[in-house]
Amino acid sequence: MHKKVGVLKFGGTSVGSGERICQVAAIIENARQEYRTSDGFFPVIVVSAMAGVTDQLLRIARHACSGEREAYTNELASLRLKHLDAAKIVARNADKHALLVEELEECLTFLTKDVYALHEFATQGLEVSLPTAAVASWGERLSIRLVAAAACELGVNAEPVRQEIIITTHPKTDPSQPFGIVVGAEPLTEETRANATRLLTPLIEQEIVPIAAGFMGRTITGFVTTLGRNGSDYSATVIGAAIDCVEVSIYTDVDGVLTADPRLVANARLLPQLTYEEAARLSWFGAKVLHPRTLIPIAHRNIPVRVRNTFRPHIRGTVVGPVLQGQSGACAITFRRKLALITVESTDMFGAPENAGQVFVLAAGAGAAPVAICSSSGHHLSFVVEEQAADSIIALLHHDMENWKVSCRRGLAACACIGSGFTSDPMSPARAVTALAREHIPVISQGASEQGITLIIADANSESALRCLHRDLIAPVIPLVRHAHSAHERRKEHVR
Repeated sequence: MHKKVGVLKFGGTSVGSGERICQVAAIIENARQEYRTSDGFFPVIVVSAMAGVTDQLLRIARHACSGEREAYTNELASLRLKHLDAAKIVARNADKHALLVEELEECLTFLTKDVYALHEFATQGLEVSLPTAAVASWGERLSIRLVAAAACELGVNAEPVRQEIIITTHPKTDPSQPFGIVVGAEPLTEETRANATRLLTPLIEQEIVPIAAGFMGRTITGFVTTLGRNGSDYSATVIGAAIDCVEVSIYTDVDGVLTADPRLVANARLLPQLTYEEAARLSWFGAKVLHPRTLIPIAHRNIPVRVRNTFRPHIRGTVVGPVLQGQSGACAITFRRKLALITVESTDMFGAPENAGQVFVLAAGAGAAPVAICSSSGHHLSFVVEEQAADSIIALLHHDMENWKVSCRRGLAACACIGSGFTSDPMSPARAVTALAREHIPVISQGASEQGITLIIADANSESALRCLHRDLIAPVIPLVRHAHSAHERRKEHVR
């Protein structure tokens, strides 16, 4: 491939209605114009299902598994109406509208067949995770038809990619997972690269904009699969890596990555850039802008990800990329709630250090990874886990670790101050702890790394902790009312 290519991924809210799909089409058309008139890249589009459709498809799948024919028939009718209503808006030309409706009806017919097949699998007591994934994949299949039609309406030569691009391993059967979740369908790098070359390169070379489905793929054994809930961002970076793109743009409903949750911190700022490590840590500690796995396929290739707002496309968003030189201090504050602190202590003061490894093996056996490790020594270890997993871990520790005392404190949150080089400045961790102390918020435990400091506090204090840390470390609140009053007093003095 000789062209510079960029991936533009649009989430469910971005394609949530006919009007919004038209906005997406305008962004695609603008990207194509930039490619033709400047040093831009040729756009490859990855889209999610319309907002709420994947949940609706999983409801249909549940009804099919339980034999509730009337319920899933009603849901199918509602789904059909939603997409046909969108079609009226995105394709106004009568002939183009007729062709789009024909394609959508064909998709809906195949969806109905997959629903019937799922019902048969369930009736016979067979494994239903992959037949359920086949049903869940139809949201994206319908969406790519609508987006392609909207782009064509604006004069863009666009075409939906009807085959699955991502090739995955065959998933495992795991009854403990929630309904509709496929486990272990991991993208295969070389197979996906070959398939992406086969499906996308001919279109790109002819300057036809490919509109591809996110969230889904096909197993190496030939079954349709999904990449897990919220996996469409991940699918975009998998496809981006497979075609050696220069950038992946994730279009969502926020301007980019902010210094804190704007619903809780009024003066949260847009971050123009982040390192991969900072973004991954933000995601781990609760920020919802990027899916935790999104950066895996591209970080080692130094392909940047740009987070942008579909509804404010003039804003350049946040670029997540390689390590930045000279950055230090906190760049963002976030928190993760509903946690528990587990402490394991040896009754022998000279306990063996290798027991720490055994603790984490047992935690993994309970299906829980530590959210943070707070302290460790030869005879003492404390770590934070999801509160709902605490009982299982404690039971395993009591059963398998003799001569060790296990205690647990619940109702906690991890407040993370994140920024490359944070701990290289000795004042930064001290300022974080002091900020909480001024607000009378006790720090129960803490941990640190090059990417920042993690403070374990009571869950009830998490929001006030977020605000005071943001105020003291990132963006002081300017008392505008007080300032205006002082200016008024000065004017009065001048008059006198």
